[in-house]
Amino acid sequence: MIHILKNISFSLTDLGKNIGKAFLSSFGILFIISFIVLYLSFRDSVKNYVENNLFGKLAINEIKIYPEKTRADSLFSTASRVNTSIDTGAVKKIRRLKELSRTYSIIRFDYDTRLMIELMGQRTRVMVPVFGLEKHFLEGKDPHWKEFRSKDPLPVIAPRFVFEVFSSSLLTLGLPAITPKSLRGFPLELHIYTREKGKRTRNTIISEAHSFTDVLSLPGIIIPTDYIVEFTRKHRLDTGKAKKGYAYAMMIATVKDIKQLPAITKKLEKMGLQVESRDDIAKKTNVVLDVIDDSSLVIIAILLFLTVISIFNSYLTIVYNRSQNFSLQRILGVSKIRIIIGFVVEAAIIGSIYGCAGFFLGNSLVDYFSHNAARWVPALKNLKIEQAGPGILVMAVGISAMISSLSALIPAIFASNNNLFKAIKK
Repeated sequence: MIHILKNISFSLTDLGKNIGKAFLSSFGILFIISFIVLYLSFRDSVKNYVENNLFGKLAINEIKIYPEKTRADSLFSTASRVNTSIDTGAVKKIRRLKELSRTYSIIRFDYDTRLMIELMGQRTRVMVPVFGLEKHFLEGKDPHWKEFRSKDPLPVIAPRFVFEVFSSSLLTLGLPAITPKSLRGFPLELHIYTREKGKRTRNTIISEAHSFTDVLSLPGIIIPTDYIVEFTRKHRLDTGKAKKGYAYAMMIATVKDIKQLPAITKKLEKMGLQVESRDDIAKKTNVVLDVIDDSSLVIIAILLFLTVISIFNSYLTIVYNRSQNFSLQRILGVSKIRIIIGFVVEAAIIGSIYGCAGFFLGNSLVDYFSHNAARWVPALKNLKIEQAGPGILVMAVGISAMISSLSALIPAIFASNNNLFKAIKK
């Protein structure tokens, strides 16, 4: 034990004598690590900016799933048309797909419905298809999305083109122009007809206009899904025979990674479904992001190569200057493997220190650029650059230790095989 402690003490003393030169030889690691930290922070920030602010607004990771053989006018069809509805089993499979982060179902109400509108003393009742939508789909799309739920009065969403027609009609009558916001809360009546024991019953639902949207191109009005589910549950046995009361007209899903979009599209098509997506935009997006990544990786690889060569040459010089010391160690009985391990460990310790310093220097540069980027380039004013986290620190220390130790390995082998007599003659 005493012998081991003496060896450790000797090694540390030897390291202390030569650590200054070793630090100078590995100085390039400081810059390469700080550059990597700076690059990773910029890369993540730019990627998030592109995906969220440019491509994200196009919702390219959002897909619409339709039944097999869906035609443009098929949503007008009744639920008895099998080929216009997505099977319940398929809906469950879609919701379980790990590639999808969120799924929303658009259901078609399978009851005779009328919408009553009163304007300037004139009452108009029109037959209109009714669809159900989950309120969470409107999150980020409608500031009042939380209010789109089963309540009294029942909120109703109409297609955008309905507002355009309505607004044009008012203008032709010489009335002032209106906005969608001004029609929010406009009173409506929804009439739902049911049959109980052969008798036709009208259920009058007090409703109001919630909003007008072009997010979904549906040929009818939209009400909360939870209202439809509750209504059909109450009336499922009206005729004595169980009736579900609604069918899945389509689904909307969000893909976790846009790079998986082509694969998930093929998977859904194999299930006999039709998928509408911005696949072409997604492919172009992936190409842009891949080009950014590949070009940056090439630059980093070149810098790493130059750094390794520089450190390698520096350690060869150190070996030459310390050859007499290594030779004396060999004469005293120090094994070759111990000289190699000691030299490599010394390099790894120095590399770790530089890696830690490079991490903090890189984060300092990130902080500096984040405060001045908008002033230099106004187009980057919305770009948020976040500093690298603890995970990058561990990676930086590991990479720098590996670079330094690998660069020192071959010189260490030269040192262990140094000619004793030539070294003593020096």
